[in-house]
Formats: sequence, structure tokens, C-alpha cells
Amino acid sequence: MQPAPPRQRIESGFTLIEVLVALAVIAIGLVAVLAVAARSGRVDSDLQQQTFAAWVASNQLERMRLSPKWPDIGESDGKVTLADQDWKWKATVVKTQDADLRRVTISVATADAPDDPVTRLLGFLGRSLSKPVGLPSPGNQQPHPPKTGGGR
Repeated sequence: MQPAPPRQRIESGFTLIEVLVALAVIAIGLVAVLAVAARSGRVDSDLQQQTFAAWVASNQLERMRLSPKWPDIGESDGKVTLADQDWKWKATVVKTQDADLRRVTISVATADAPDDPVTRLLGFLGRSLSKPVGLPSPGNQQPHPPKTGGGR
């Protein structure tokens, strides 16, 4: 009798090297996804900070506009709380070539970093006129003549 020919083993599945390479590729992909997610969270936080700071600056400029007192040239500052966060603002008022106009620059920073402004807002304030120019005073208005139904 002749010896039986050796059987070839047919194995199915992955080798250890193939599994390790696949795991390495998946790990690199997950690290990239986590990095993008972390960066997105930082950008979202920065945008939120800039939005709140812009609101603080806009509110302060409107307070100055609504004040009956004409703003003095120079600097003023203050603190305000918005969205459970403390903010520090600084307004710089300078004169312009027009005597009835002031330029206002408002810088807003977090209270934790007052020397690092998050935003700056530039605006102009005009002096209120005692009465509108070119309009008649209320006592001098002439009533309109009544319209007649005839006439073509």
C-alpha cells in the first residue's frame, strides 16, 4: 500500500496580521473623528462667547444712545452679567469733525481675562436736536381742506 498523500488544510478566516492592520485603521479613524468633534466644540464655544460679547457691547451703546446726557470725551468702563457670565466693557468716546457727533468704541472682555477683548463695537452718537429740522411745529399745522365729491 502506498502512503496517503498529505492533506492540504484549507483554513478560512483572517490572519493575525490582517486583524491588527484592520484595528490600526479603525483606531486612526476614531482618533480623527474625536479630534474633529473636540475642535467643533471649541469653535462652538468661541462663537457663543463672541455672540454674548457683541450683545453686551450693543446693549451698552444703546444705553448711551438713550441717555439724556451727551457723552463726555474719554473712557468709561463697567461690569455686567449676561448668560450667567460676568463681562467687563470699556467705552472710548472721541470727538469727530462734526460737533454734534461722537465716535464710540466699546470693547468687551470676560471678567476672567479683562485685557483680552472678545469683541469691539464701533458706533456713533448724535446730539439730539431740540426740534426736527424742516418740519413745522405742532401748533402751526394747517388742516387739509375737505375733499369735495364733484369735479372731473
